Amino acid sequence: MGSGIALAALFAGMEVVLQDPYPESLENARAYLEKFLERKDQGDRLERVHLTGSLEDLAACPVVIEAALEDLEMKQGIFRELERICSGDAILATNTSTLSVTAIASGLAEPHRSAGMHFFNPAPLLPLVEIVRGAESSDETIAALFDLAEALGKTPVEMADTPGFIVNRVARPFYGEALRLLGEGAASPGAIDRVLRDGAGFRMGPFELMDLIGIDINTEAMRSMHAQTYGEPRYRPHPIQVRKLAAGTLGRKTGRGFYDYSSGPAADSDGQEATVPEASGQVLIYDGRWNLGAGNLIAGAGYRLEAYPDHFDGLAAVVILESSAGRISTELERLGDALPAGVPVFVQCLDTTLEAVLPATSETARFVGFDPLFLPAGSATTLTGAPDLTAEVRERAEMFIRSLGREPVWMDDVPGMVAPRVVGMLVNEAVFAVQEGVADAETIDLAMTLGVSYPKGLIAWGAELGWGRVLAVLEHLQAEYGEDRYRPCQLLRRWAREEARRERMVALNRAVT
Repeated sequence: MGSGIALAALFAGMEVVLQDPYPESLENARAYLEKFLERKDQGDRLERVHLTGSLEDLAACPVVIEAALEDLEMKQGIFRELERICSGDAILATNTSTLSVTAIASGLAEPHRSAGMHFFNPAPLLPLVEIVRGAESSDETIAALFDLAEALGKTPVEMADTPGFIVNRVARPFYGEALRLLGEGAASPGAIDRVLRDGAGFRMGPFELMDLIGIDINTEAMRSMHAQTYGEPRYRPHPIQVRKLAAGTLGRKTGRGFYDYSSGPAADSDGQEATVPEASGQVLIYDGRWNLGAGNLIAGAGYRLEAYPDHFDGLAAVVILESSAGRISTELERLGDALPAGVPVFVQCLDTTLEAVLPATSETARFVGFDPLFLPAGSATTLTGAPDLTAEVRERAEMFIRSLGREPVWMDDVPGMVAPRVVGMLVNEAVFAVQEGVADAETIDLAMTLGVSYPKGLIAWGAELGWGRVLAVLEHLQAEYGEDRYRPCQLLRRWAREEARRERMVALNRAVT
């Protein structure tokens, strides 16, 4: 990371002193800088970097950015030495990603000239820099680091000194929920990655990303967050991570992690693109709160949507976007024997499991749980089948989903499915960060899109999905697991109530007019 920050400064035309006590590390740094400067046809800028093993050579630097290992005592010792060596006007910044900036500067005589300046890897490429205000950081220090970040071509965002800051805190559920899904036997790492990457729009799936980051680094971030928050269950590490550490399978750097890289980059083999069947015929659709574009997608593919048809003309599927098991039972009983054999019945499974719906009908062999919230969003979507799902219904369900331009990914019947569960927890974490004053909503959204390339800012994503829908997923998770881990943020509950009031007012105005 230190070499990456130095490279960003060299690209910006600055003079750099790069210090490391280990000669081998300095030689590796020189090779790294030379390689990337020459690639950009800027090899002459290597003359602007001075590599040294001594902290004393940093004496004249106006800003020193520490990027040592995530060890509090080590960083405190380095900062005390830097304060002794550097002039009284020098700013001392730490690139820590999880430790308290205030704690790192606690032994300084002048803590006002310290703050956090957290870059993201690879530092020369990623645009975000988190500027972290410690308890004693002065306005002048924060302003100077903002100016420096902008001079480096970065986008700085300011936040309070809380565990994980913005990005490393808010991103925890992306890994934590994926690990829990894997631990529950819901699906393979490849299938979970596929749904979140191709279905929800993330640049990489969580298991791909953990392999890239290093499972050891990711696990240590989880442990640090869990320890600093006195055991907050949302940040609890998973035993799967501990087993990976014990086995030494840490991701790409060891050749194996959640994927095997011994023969080159791992490929997602959990599904193959199939020919898109022609969409024709009729879809019996029951609208409800979970219709956020699913109906439009089905109609746009070429199906005729009907709620109460006089007869069935090439019925392709029944799609139920309702929450109530009673409503599902009533509608199916009304259809009775009229429903042709082999026609799949798709039931939303976001605030219910398929298992909970099945007792409402005796015809369980045709039931398929699906995710209507993210069905319109991407190219892959989650399905779960009843225990006695017939081969004919499974095949016809897959054909129907493929006719919508989506690839089905089958998983076990787990609460919240995959994308709604992971994204719902991410949104909840972002709202917690707003409520706790880490930063405002706009800053958090900017940080998550620039820092980890999320497809949308999480506050904006929550509003788009609907706060009431996000709340329903979280309440379902909390009820199913009985864990405080899934408790909805109080601010999210308030936003959901405000949203519901607005919707009632709109409905009332329509009724009056």
